[in-house]
Amino acid sequence: MIRYTPDDYNQYDVLKIPLFLVLANFYLLKHYLIIALPIMAHIPMIGMVVQPLIQIMPSGQFSSGTLLYSCIPALLVIISMAGRKPTTGHWLRWIWQKGQWLLLLAIVLEMAFFTWYFVQGTKKINEVNLMFIYIDLVLIFYLMKSQRVRDAFAQFPKSDKKGMA
Repeated sequence: MIRYTPDDYNQYDVLKIPLFLVLANFYLLKHYLIIALPIMAHIPMIGMVVQPLIQIMPSGQFSSGTLLYSCIPALLVIISMAGRKPTTGHWLRWIWQKGQWLLLLAIVLEMAFFTWYFVQGTKKINEVNLMFIYIDLVLIFYLMKSQRVRDAFAQFPKSDKKGMA
C-alpha cells in the first residue's frame, strides 16, 4: 500500500517535514521569543512592531528563565531539522531519530515547570497559561498519533560519504 505521493518527498528522497510539525516546533520555542521581546524592542524597525506586544504581554508574566530549559529539546530538534542533509554529521542524525521523543520531553518539561510554579504559588493560573497547557496537550496527542511524524523522524538523507553514516 502506497502511503505517500512523490510530492511528499524532498530532493534527498526522504519525507518532507510536515508543516504542522515545523509550527509545533516553533511553538515549543515560544519562551525564547517571549524572553527576547524586550531585547528586540531596542532594535530599530523591529522595535516599532514589538513594542505593542510588550505592553500587552509582559514577558515575566508568561515565561521565566527556568522555562527556557524546557525549550532545549525543541531547540535541538530544530537544529537537526535545519541540518537535514546528506552531509550532516552523526550527532544531528541521532537527534533527528530521537526528535519525536525530544519534542514530547519539551512538552512534559514545560508542563512540569508550570505545575511547579502553580503549586509554589509563584505563578497564577490565567488564560494564557491555560492556553499553553491546552496546546501542549493537543501537541502530545499529535506527536503520539501521527504516522507521518513517526515516518518523517525515521528518515534522514543518506550520507554521501562512507565515514559520515
